[in-house]
Amino acid sequence: MATNNQFPPRNEHPVPISFCCLELNSEPIEHSTKAVRILQNGYVITSPCKLRCGTLLSLRMRLPNDEKGNMFWENRCTATVLGEYLLNDGVLRYKVELDHPRPC
Repeated sequence: MATNNQFPPRNEHPVPISFCCLELNSEPIEHSTKAVRILQNGYVITSPCKLRCGTLLSLRMRLPNDEKGNMFWENRCTATVLGEYLLNDGVLRYKVELDHPRPC
């Protein structure tokens, strides 16, 4: 686990996201959280539960439409947890990489 400022708060742009763990023996619970940083091939997310490296996740994002603020679009994809980071605020963040090259 890294304890550095690899993902400084001033660069964070929270985006609502939810996920389910797809590992064997995982409970089918959808956790609501946020992506605090968008990377070229994934995200940095917070999590209400501890995740381990290598865990497969199903991600769901629901964002407002560009034109009509009251309409939403939703996208789903799978991702793998690559790392855990503890920042100065004491919150754990996880780097997740998308399993497909297209953006989620």
